[in-house]
Amino acid sequence: MKKKEQRRARGDRPTTRRGRRSYRQSVPLAAHLGAASDDEVHAPARRRRPKASSRFPGLSRLRPAVMGMTGSRLLALLLVLAMSGLLAWFFLDPGFFVYQVDVQDNALQQGAFSALVDAKAIFQASALDGISVFYIDPSKVSEDIMRRLPNVSQVQVHCELPSHVSIHIAERDVRFVWRSAGAAFLVDGEGRVLGPADGSHDKLLSIHDLDERAIQLGGRVDLGALRAVDGLHGLLPEIKAFDYSQAKGVSLYDSRGWPIYFGDDERLNEKVSSLQAVMVRILSRDERPKFIDLRFVGSPYYE
Repeated sequence: MKKKEQRRARGDRPTTRRGRRSYRQSVPLAAHLGAASDDEVHAPARRRRPKASSRFPGLSRLRPAVMGMTGSRLLALLLVLAMSGLLAWFFLDPGFFVYQVDVQDNALQQGAFSALVDAKAIFQASALDGISVFYIDPSKVSEDIMRRLPNVSQVQVHCELPSHVSIHIAERDVRFVWRSAGAAFLVDGEGRVLGPADGSHDKLLSIHDLDERAIQLGGRVDLGALRAVDGLHGLLPEIKAFDYSQAKGVSLYDSRGWPIYFGDDERLNEKVSSLQAVMVRILSRDERPKFIDLRFVGSPYYE
């Protein structure tokens, strides 16, 4: 007790736990903190959340990359939309659709008598009416035309924007007019029946089928007969009309009306030489034969 009384007499403050607590609570902290108020002093301290960059150190570096990636994706999306709109315009605009074609026929360019196939038939065979120029496959169009028009041997298709299509065709080589059963047909050098003759092919070699067999478009005639006619015309250029039958082959009439039988195309030079010798004998004797048969080389016969 003496120590307490001595401390009290000196004015010392109590040092007990309770005394220290009351002292601390009674000390005006505002004097030590300056401008801080009592409310601020006695208010509980707020815990601040650490920044994301401090919790995740890599986030600060990742954020610009994410923003850059998002911008590139947006740009790519805009490009896709623009291209889609452009393609839609290309494929839907009527200005890119084909409604007519430019047909060039080599037969007319070479001064032929007339074209076997007209431009309208070629356009129909191409199946290009109302087709977008972007859907056209030139090779397929060429195949379709040749398949549907047997008179055409070659086709070239060219496309130009916005909707111009040119088709250049090569017709088969018309060499003969084959007459049978009251009808006339155009025939090429391979014996293929191309189409009906319209009367404008008088300069072609004419062959009359005495058997009067039916002829169909796209069919074929006797190729041996064509070779014989072609060879005889080369040896006798003044003759352009010939007859043909399976029994006697190729024949012709001379200027006096005498039928002359040549048969097939073998050894035509010798057959023509035999004809000249026989004609000299006939004229020297002033005879009027019913026919002259040269089918057997080396054994000409007339009656």
